[in-house]
Amino acid sequence: MQFFKAFAVILAMAVAMGVTILIMVKGDGLLSMVPLFAYLVGFIYAFAKYGCLVEEEH
Repeated sequence: MQFFKAFAVILAMAVAMGVTILIMVKGDGLLSMVPLFAYLVGFIYAFAKYGCLVEEEH
């Protein structure tokens, strides 16, 4: 079950990064960079909370 949860998170992050890149390409100026910064903040938060920084209980 953990594999499917991890796969879903990675897939959602890939879609979010694709949308972010499309917004950056279509937009102009600094405003088009806002989704990139939001994505990076979300990625760092998710990595810190659920990634390999969390100690697992055995």
